[in-house]
Amino acid sequence: MHGQLGAPNIDGGNTKFGSGDGLPLGVGEGGIGLGPKRTAGEGENRIERRVPRNAPGLWNLGARDVRVLMHDGRISVSNSYGNGFNTPAEEWLPEGLNSLLSVQALFPLTSETEMRGEPEENEVAGAVNQRLDYGWPIIAKRVRTIPAYGEKFVAAFDHIQHPQDVTIVDIANAIGAFVALEFRSFDSPYDQALAGRAPLSDQQQRGQEIFFGKGNCASCHSGPLFTDQSFHAMGVPPIGPGRTRKFDLVARDVG
Repeated sequence: MHGQLGAPNIDGGNTKFGSGDGLPLGVGEGGIGLGPKRTAGEGENRIERRVPRNAPGLWNLGARDVRVLMHDGRISVSNSYGNGFNTPAEEWLPEGLNSLLSVQALFPLTSETEMRGEPEENEVAGAVNQRLDYGWPIIAKRVRTIPAYGEKFVAAFDHIQHPQDVTIVDIANAIGAFVALEFRSFDSPYDQALAGRAPLSDQQQRGQEIFFGKGNCASCHSGPLFTDQSFHAMGVPPIGPGRTRKFDLVARDVG
């Protein structure tokens, strides 16, 4: 996916680049091509801005212990706004989202550089420019009025009797379920070694010794998910401006 789980890359990038796009910064709305071959276009049609973050991988993000998403942690499990999540939508996040992945799936739709475009270009961008959540009902209507999609939602969800019942929450829950189910990895050499099915190679064992030993990698990359889900100063300069909340419009990387 480009940017923050936006449009999928289907040209082999999923296997070669860990489900990312192989680019330092994603190329979103208005770009040409897929995966590492995607470009910002040429001439008058060239897009002016890249997605301000590198595309993260999707593997195992559906794990129940995952509590924070995005490079800057702007989507997390929290009751700060009374709806179970801390997100850029704050108190305007719709009710009924059943996972952190479902919540995350909403935000590429509202990102100017990822999917929505400029305010003067389409009605979704214009609505989001007024308030973040105003664009989601418009997108939901676009999806449910496509006959094939409307029928599939009726078949998949017990509470949906007619296509016109489909909401943005149903769409986000479907995307979240897809990512959680299809992007699971549990048969790596390390997984197999832990299960006693196959030993690590000599090179892999040396890497394991460094990881848990003098490299001290496990001090942060700890637990079954190899992350403490916290943020650490690594002393490495950022690439790109990063993302900010609406109340802090200065272009800086705070992730």
